[in-house]
Amino acid sequence: MKRVFFFSGFLLAAALLIAQAPDFIVKDRVLVKYRGAAQLVAIPSNLGVDRIGERAFAGTPLVSVKIPPGIAFIDERAFAGCSFLTEVSLPNTLTVIGRRAFFNCVMLEKINLPRSLISIGDGAFFNCRSLRELDIPDTLRTIGGRAFSGCLGLEKFSLSRRTKLGEHALMGLRCPVDYKD
Repeated sequence: MKRVFFFSGFLLAAALLIAQAPDFIVKDRVLVKYRGAAQLVAIPSNLGVDRIGERAFAGTPLVSVKIPPGIAFIDERAFAGCSFLTEVSLPNTLTVIGRRAFFNCVMLEKINLPRSLISIGDGAFFNCRSLRELDIPDTLRTIGGRAFSGCLGLEKFSLSRRTKLGEHALMGLRCPVDYKD
C-alpha cells in the first residue's frame, strides 16, 4: 500500500512540474527566456513563436524538451550548459541550429535531426559526450567548425558527402563516419 501511495505521489509531483505558458517569455515571435523549474518541458505550440532565442534555456535543469512544429531556428547557446538534458525532440520545421546551441550538454543522449534541417552552427554539439548515434539528414548543407567536437560517446555517425564540414567539425570522434552516398 505504501508503494502505491509513493508512486501516486510521484506522479502528482511530476504533473505539477510540467511547464506552463507563464514560464515562457516571448517577444516578437521569439521565445527569449524559460523561467520555469520543470525538468520535462513541452514548449506550447500556441505561443506563436518561430524561434528559440539566444540563451533562452541556458543552464536550466531540463532533462527533456519537446519543441513544437513552427519553430525554424534555435539561436546561439539556446540550451548551452543544460547539464541534465538527455533528450530533445525537434520539429520537422527546424532549419537552423545556431552556434553552440547545445554546447556542453554532457548528458544529451538522444536528439532527432529533422529532414528540414539545412545548417548546424559552429560548436553546436560541442562536448555532448553522451550522444550515441546521429543520422545527419541528406538535406543538411553545412556543419560548422567543431560542431561535434568532444562527442566521445558517438558509436554511429552518418552523413552525406555533399554536406560541407567546417574546420574540425568531427574532431575527436571515436567512431567511423558512414557516408550515405
